[in-house]
Amino acid sequence: MTRHDGDMERTFAALPPAHGRGFAQTWWGQAWLKGLEETALDSKQLKAGRRLARAGAVGAVSVRPGRITAVVHGRDRTPHRADVLLEELTGEQWDRFLDMTVERAGHVAALLDRDMPPHLVEDAAATGIELLPGMGDLEPECDCGAWDHCGHTAALCYQVARLLDQDPFVLLLMRGRGERDLLDDLQARSAAPADEPSEPSVSSDPEGVDAAEAYATGDILPPLPALPELPAEPGVPPSLDTETPPTPGVDPAALEFLAARTAAEAHRMLAEALRAAPEQHAAEAELTLDQDAVRL
Repeated sequence: MTRHDGDMERTFAALPPAHGRGFAQTWWGQAWLKGLEETALDSKQLKAGRRLARAGAVGAVSVRPGRITAVVHGRDRTPHRADVLLEELTGEQWDRFLDMTVERAGHVAALLDRDMPPHLVEDAAATGIELLPGMGDLEPECDCGAWDHCGHTAALCYQVARLLDQDPFVLLLMRGRGERDLLDDLQARSAAPADEPSEPSVSSDPEGVDAAEAYATGDILPPLPALPELPAEPGVPPSLDTETPPTPGVDPAALEFLAARTAAEAHRMLAEALRAAPEQHAAEAELTLDQDAVRL
């Protein structure tokens, strides 16, 4: 069970003991643990941390930009506050990451599905952004006085690997952006208006023709009116922010994002169509599956 304290802090209830299973099932969860194991200097402390985490000694975990925190009970049941720090991305790095993500619809779809495909991380790395921690990136702080990773901070990291398995947005929050804030920014970038085309001629007579009359006159109807003017920006889909709770398995934020993305894509395709000469339209083949989906 997760509680959202605003968008910049998430608190996860203590997880049950991890009997008979590893701490990370996803590749990104395993990469997180690799960052821990490459950072820690004492393998005995890592083993102690695994034992504590497996025994359920890690309390509720608080995740904030740059920091994760939990109370961890040692083998003698003494509670210790354990923190692990991870450097936040800069504003300029976030801009590059978001621009890259918007350009690849598959990345957005994967995140909405709580997945972090390797090519998303690779594309981010190609722009100079390391999402997953590497050697020395996970900095420990514990009131037990250890200067390196102790059993308490290691246990916290092992427990967080289980949280990352469930939701990669936990990692993005550690890097500095909350889920709602990030999705809003992606939506705004996706809905940016297309470049303005040259202004097409606009019909001065907006009236239509009665359907029965059109059918009766057959092929002696006057020419179709001029194409409509391109809207200044994509339409805004209806808001799903109501008091009615969503159906289980339905994510309103994801639906709002995908609806806005579709509107932006339809606006772009309309802009391209209005730029094309009439003879180009006549020569076009049947719509592709993607184009017909946008039309619908």
